[in-house]
Parts: sequence; structure tokens; C-alpha cells
Amino acid sequence: MKVLLMIANSKTTYKSPPLGLLYVSSALRQAGFGQIQIIDARVRGLSHKEISRQIKSFSPDVAGISALSIEGPEVHRLAGLLRQTQPRCKVVVGGAYATSSPEFIIKDPHIDFVVMGEGEKTMCSLMDALTNGKDVSGIDGLAFKNDGDLVINLPTKTIEDIDSLPFPAWDLIDMERYFHCKYRHSENSIPTSNRIFPLFTSRGCSFGCIYCHNIFGKRVRLRSVQNVIGEIELLVKRYNVGEIEIVDDIFNFDLARAKQICDEIIRRNIKINLSFPNALRVDRMDEELIVKLKQAGTRVIFYAIESGSPEVQKRIRKDLDLDKAKYIIHYTVRQGIVTGGYFMLGFPEETKDQMLATIRFAKELPFHLADFFYVTPRPHTPLFEELKSKHAGLEKAVIHQYHILSFNASAVSDAELEKVWSRAYREFYLRPLQIWRIWKAVPNKKMLLRNFAIFLLKYVLRAGIIRR
Repeated sequence: MKVLLMIANSKTTYKSPPLGLLYVSSALRQAGFGQIQIIDARVRGLSHKEISRQIKSFSPDVAGISALSIEGPEVHRLAGLLRQTQPRCKVVVGGAYATSSPEFIIKDPHIDFVVMGEGEKTMCSLMDALTNGKDVSGIDGLAFKNDGDLVINLPTKTIEDIDSLPFPAWDLIDMERYFHCKYRHSENSIPTSNRIFPLFTSRGCSFGCIYCHNIFGKRVRLRSVQNVIGEIELLVKRYNVGEIEIVDDIFNFDLARAKQICDEIIRRNIKINLSFPNALRVDRMDEELIVKLKQAGTRVIFYAIESGSPEVQKRIRKDLDLDKAKYIIHYTVRQGIVTGGYFMLGFPEETKDQMLATIRFAKELPFHLADFFYVTPRPHTPLFEELKSKHAGLEKAVIHQYHILSFNASAVSDAELEKVWSRAYREFYLRPLQIWRIWKAVPNKKMLLRNFAIFLLKYVLRAGIIRR
């Protein structure tokens, strides 16, 4: 059977190589399904007409669409295009969007299956069932329709030995197209190299933050040091990758292993830059790891702080020691690493004073970069479950836009929350010392100027800061 795996041409802020689809592709190959094609409509800027032409040319039996929650609307448009272009093709949706919203997605008449959680085993089992006419009711991690009824199977069992997964099927995409893409093609907004590629060294996170999507589960599973280094060396030698962005949920869960990975990069003299745009857990850091990360080539680290209020920290079960966080942030900056922070505004019953404490926390520390998100409850998170009985219409919250207010459970009005959000960006970035700090720390000045221009358009003008 022919399998077409797709990324919709959505308006995401970056167009990174589709690592999830590359893992699924390599798993399908290992299972004996070799006729696979990948279409990443984002990086190629494909219109629906062009996508339709490629669908007809390949004539797939099964088409899988992988998407983040922010890409949800375009997923449904693409599913409709698939049904119109190739009526007999089975349409499958996977990725973060599928994991967070399977009940909503499977209601779409153009979508046949939803793969939730880790997709490798579920997709292989589904392909086996479709090829051999088997029942799909016993496939964990799958949602489907049965005579019009919606069926959601048990969650898939996590893959315990993730060293057993083959490396991503890089040959199915044109890597050079990503490296020379005119758009940003990485989570890291200030890469040191255009030849940047994402890499997972682990899956899962054992912490209990109430807002977390929890795609990979609560069991942390670690790739061995040798397995990780093998992939890094292959990317560097075969594809001349200049920077690797590690996108784990919690790379520094095991401090000893994190240090060993750094030691191996140093020992083997692998010339590579590293970045951690998906954020490290600040209270799992120590001085030795920060030094080793710098020596191994780390240029950028983000820390997910979320709130500068101790009360809010407890309420959201993040439970960071904010004093330790301050020390680690100072120490990271002193090592010459560009340091960023992620923050959230608008937690349930959060007061204006507590939000202002978050802004002060960001400003008083030597962060180079900061991002402030509106709290938006995602389905199947503890936060969503806590709020759904109190707030009618919660399911209508726009989970694909964290910089646009679509839901508010805080103690302030919508208008006040938007003012605080605007104030956060204005007070953090529009300071002469902060502008100089960023300019001095970021080596790629051209990229910096471009991203700052985007920031002005996307945040300052939209928030009405100039008018105020």
C-alpha cells in the first residue's frame, strides 16, 4: 500500500523538518511498508491546487496528516482536499493536535482515523490492519468511526526502549530545502546556522504541571548516550548540520546522562552548535551541567518559568524554587549562553499583582529573550478538567493561538489581561539596556534584525503599544 504523509501549509511561526513524520516513516519501513512519500506543504509553499496535483500523481491508499494544535484549521481543509482528490484514500490525523483533540477531529466526515500519542506502533498496526482486512478495534492509541459512532480506543502503550526506534528517514525529505528556506525553519528564533535540525534524546516528562499537553506520557524514557551521539555524528557528517536543537520535554531529567552526552561531544571533537528552544527545567540544572553544555557547543537555552509568583507556582503544580531559578539564570548568562524565559499570564484566579510579579521576575533577571503566553487550557489536561465545569464554552477556546486571548479564568477582566500582556512585552523589550544586551549576545545580527522587525509587527503594533 502507498502511504502519503503530509504537513499542511499552515501559518506557523516556523517551518521545521517534520521529525514526527520522519520517525513514523522509518518505523513503517522497518515493518515492511516501503512505498512512502512525504509532502511538507509549509516549506514548499504549496497551494491546494499544487497539493492536489501531487496527491493524484502519487495516488496513495493511506494519507496521514501530522499537525500541532496551532495547525488545526488547516488540517481539516487538507482532509477535505484529500477526500475530494482521492475519494478512496483513508485519511489519518496524528501529532499533538490529534492527541489533544481526538473527539473533535474524528467527527470530521473527511477523516477516518486519529492516531493519539506516540505514532510509530499505532500507525504500523493500522497499516497492517488495512492491508490485511483486520479489525482495528484492538489497536491502542486509535480513534475511528464504527457505523457512524465515534470510538476511542485505549491509549497506546509507551515505547519503553526508544533506542529500538530507527533513526528518522531523512532521505524522504529534501534537507537542503529546509536549510535554505526563506522562512524561519527552527524553534530557535536566533540560530547560529541555517543548517539547523531538531533532535529528540528522550520522550516523556514526569512532572505534574496542570497545563501540560503530556503527548509523550509521564514516563521519561531516555535514549542511550551512544545512540544520541550516533545520530548527531550522522547528521553532522552526512548532512553537514551546523546546529542541533534538542526538543525534548525535559533533556536534563537525568543530570548524569545529560553530562555524559556533553562529554562525548567534547571527547569526539564534534563541531556542532546546540540550542534548547523547548526549554530546560531550571531546577534540574547545576553549575557543572551548564559549563559542560557550553563546552559542548550550546549557544541558546530557554527556561520555562511560567510565573514569578510563588502562590501561582504551587497552584499550577510547577513548584519551582524561584530563588534557585534566579541563581541558575545568572550562572547560565555568565557562561556566555543566550538565555530566554517562557512565561504564562492568566492562570485561574490569578490577580493582577501576581501577573506583575511575573513581569518583574523577567525584567530583574539578565534574560536576553522572553516570551509571554496567554493561559489557554488544552483538552485532556488537568487545567482543562478543572475549569470545564465552571466555564461554559471552554471547548471553544482557540488552543492554536497563545498570543491571542480566547479564554480568561483569571481574576481580572479580558481588557485588563490584554493590557498586562502588552505591558509585559513593552517593559521587557523596549529598554535601551535590554536592546543592547540582546545585540551584544546574539552573533547573527541579520537574523536578529529580521526577528526584531517581526516582533514589532506581531506584538507591538497588534497590542496597540505605539498608540498608547
